[in-house]
Amino acid sequence: MESFAQDKHLVDSLQALLKTAKQDTTKAKILYQLSVAYVENNPDKAMDYARQTLALSEQTGYKKGIGNAYNIMAGVSRGKGDFLSALELFKKSLAIREEIGDKQGIAGSYNNIGTIYNHFGNDPEALKYYFSALKINEETGNIKWQAKNYSNIGIILAGQRNWSESFKYHLAALKIEEEIGDKYDMALSYSSIGVLYQNQGNFSEGMKNYLAALKIQEEIGDKYHMANNYVDIGIIFSEQGNYPEALKNCFAGIKIREEIGDKMGIANACNNIGEIYTQQKKYNEASKYLNKGLSLAKEVGSLDDINDSYSGFVALDSAQGNFKQALEHYILLIATRDSVLNKENTKKIVQAQMQYEFDKKDAAAKAEQEKKDALALKELQKQKLLNKCFVGGFAMLLIFAVIISILRSQYQKIKLIEKERIRISRELHDDIGAELNRITMISQLLHKKTNENDEMQENLMTISETGKKVLGSIGEIIWTMNPQQDNLESLVAYIRRFVTEYLEMNNIEVTIEVPDELPAKAVSDENRRNIFLVIKEAVYNITKYSKASRVRLSMNLRKRSAEIEISDNGIGFSVKEKQHWGNGLTNMDQRMKDIGGSFRINSEPKHGTDIDLTFPLR
Repeated sequence: MESFAQDKHLVDSLQALLKTAKQDTTKAKILYQLSVAYVENNPDKAMDYARQTLALSEQTGYKKGIGNAYNIMAGVSRGKGDFLSALELFKKSLAIREEIGDKQGIAGSYNNIGTIYNHFGNDPEALKYYFSALKINEETGNIKWQAKNYSNIGIILAGQRNWSESFKYHLAALKIEEEIGDKYDMALSYSSIGVLYQNQGNFSEGMKNYLAALKIQEEIGDKYHMANNYVDIGIIFSEQGNYPEALKNCFAGIKIREEIGDKMGIANACNNIGEIYTQQKKYNEASKYLNKGLSLAKEVGSLDDINDSYSGFVALDSAQGNFKQALEHYILLIATRDSVLNKENTKKIVQAQMQYEFDKKDAAAKAEQEKKDALALKELQKQKLLNKCFVGGFAMLLIFAVIISILRSQYQKIKLIEKERIRISRELHDDIGAELNRITMISQLLHKKTNENDEMQENLMTISETGKKVLGSIGEIIWTMNPQQDNLESLVAYIRRFVTEYLEMNNIEVTIEVPDELPAKAVSDENRRNIFLVIKEAVYNITKYSKASRVRLSMNLRKRSAEIEISDNGIGFSVKEKQHWGNGLTNMDQRMKDIGGSFRINSEPKHGTDIDLTFPLR
């Protein structure tokens, strides 16, 4: 929508024309242009002109003027946060535009309604209207708005973690923006694509797109989004362990945010800087920036940033061994997190109430109109109308019942799958595991009693050892299949137990360092199995080939990923030649790629071996 608010001469000209205009469509058009002119800088005045436009358009039968007036009134209501009224007015504008066949106006209304439903968190309705707008814009050849529709759809799909489809729509938007030279939206598309890559742990592609966005934003002077990109780039450097570059970019973001007065953005960047300094063990600097971030977050009332500040303090206190203060900050963190959850729940309740009020108001308006129409009809027609209402209500109840049935069915299927996983793991443990254990014990007993037949003793020992191995494998399968173990804490506990027992059994000293507090992150059965098998393969190779006497396993946690490092003091080997490993390295690398992670190994003869595994946390 074009704004004339800064062109005072044009506004004065329109007001002069208004004084001499007759009560016809020309005057309605002038009133509409004035409402557009004031919509940005003076919403109240824009609303007043829009109402005048509506009244005159209804009086003269100027349908397009009615649709335009409703659209302006809806935009003003949305700007004031009255989304309920905005939705009602946008739908009224849509109805008029559909009546007169104004395709471009219809597409605009679809897009606006989709935005309202997106605010409500109603993804299916938002997508329905965005796709309807996209279809019309494709038919009319309005490629600029096609790109905006693609971006809106991509954002919703990203929120649903449908990465591949989100990529598809953001790339489609970017292609159009590049064709028409729309640099502002090009930069936003690059940023959105960078976020998609970053969320999947592909930091190199994320960085590439952030830098592309930053270059354009510096060119056009878009400081707000420049600052955001600098901080996002800093976070990627931090995830990669490149702390100097991480700090450099975060400070660049802070500088711009200070110029434009974005206190919430400054708080967010300060928290990130505090975390980076903690990782560098520069505790005084970390405390300084975390305190600054907390102060600004409290000033602007940003619960999310307050939560991040306390989280940073817990990590800082723990790193310094100040566990009492860490506990105090953790208590504050939990309290803030509860406030965030309450705020989100309150928002959802309010949105549901708003939607209910709108539906009730819409139904009341329709009922009133039906009542007026019914007064002009005969008693028989009134009865037919009541019958139709009854049928419509019954149909709505039937549809509602079907939806509830589908949702219940899906929920039951999920629970059945989890129940089946638990049943199978229990049977493996109780039946097959017990029988294998029995076979192993019998073979060991017979081995002790058999003294003469060396071949029989050897066979019995083979049976016993094989049984132990199979029991171990079944234990791993049971752990993988149990849905109650689908979390980071269970994964770490299982790895710690396996590595400790296996290495100590082979007379290798082992040191394990993991964070005392692990976040409540879900880890799927597939991811747990792949991570464990890679670690298992690494430990087996250490005992078999390395001749190591000491092994260290450590874990580092970041915002969106975790890193496990395994190092030994063994004889090492040439990685390029893959001595003794066969296809092991390739398999380990592929397993980590399959779950969106990475695998890296460093080793040289006589200098031991270091293995790094990085995997995303959702």
